[in-house]
Amino acid sequence: MFDQAANLRKKVDDKAGINNGSRMIAIASGKGGVGKSNIAVNIGLALGKNNKRVLLMDADLGMANIDVLLGLTAKYNLSHVLHGECSLTDALLQGPGGLDILPGTSGVEELLNIDQRQVKRLIAVSSQMGAVYDIILVDIGAGIHSSNINFISVCDEVLIVLTPEPTAIMDAYSLIKILYNHSLDCDIGLLINQVNSQQEGESVTRRMKKVIRAYLGIEVELIGLVPFDKHIRQAVKKQQALLELYPGSKSGQAFLRAGQKLMDFEKKGRNLPAKAGFVSRLLNLFK
Repeated sequence: MFDQAANLRKKVDDKAGINNGSRMIAIASGKGGVGKSNIAVNIGLALGKNNKRVLLMDADLGMANIDVLLGLTAKYNLSHVLHGECSLTDALLQGPGGLDILPGTSGVEELLNIDQRQVKRLIAVSSQMGAVYDIILVDIGAGIHSSNINFISVCDEVLIVLTPEPTAIMDAYSLIKILYNHSLDCDIGLLINQVNSQQEGESVTRRMKKVIRAYLGIEVELIGLVPFDKHIRQAVKKQQALLELYPGSKSGQAFLRAGQKLMDFEKKGRNLPAKAGFVSRLLNLFK
């Protein structure tokens, strides 16, 4: 059986002392129930198919569930790493397609009140992340809570997931407005899930862009349109990733296109990885 911890240690050893920083992408939504975590898993797989080493961090403090989505059993999470009860490699889960997962991040709340030893552990963890992964996806809780905004603020980009429903559209706009009011310096992308047709998705996109441009004076990018697809429900029931189970489905192809668009932005130099590691940035929030 593949030894995830041993593999990660080897990768870290091979890159000892190197920390170029990972490209960090927050995946967020204005409201729950839009398929955000499922999107996070499949975007991670799509990026992995572009030869990127991807870590998916479950930072939904209220409803951490990526391990459940994939039928994995989480023994540790970041809280255990903080307390020195395990190493980063012990806490990681091996997901499908080479995707690494840091599960159940309820312990991240402890960053508000950590001691010196925990700070040192976090710095070490951050160094490992930057040395090993090209991209860190951060699955953030739904809504506009301050903890969600804090997580988004330490990322290079935010991918906001919504559906064509009026409430989801309004809540997505509210989240973008709050990010704007906080003067957050991150690129904003939209991924519209559960669209009934290409025309519907394009209509929602035009309306969103028009309102955001008119009232906030900023531009957002459409990253992808994911169609309503029975295969997604089937994959969830089987606790497997859609791109692993039904890669040729309409939604599977949509995820691949979305992953490619994120890659195209990187190639154009639109989003350059920051030098600071992810956890180091989190620490700066609470100093």
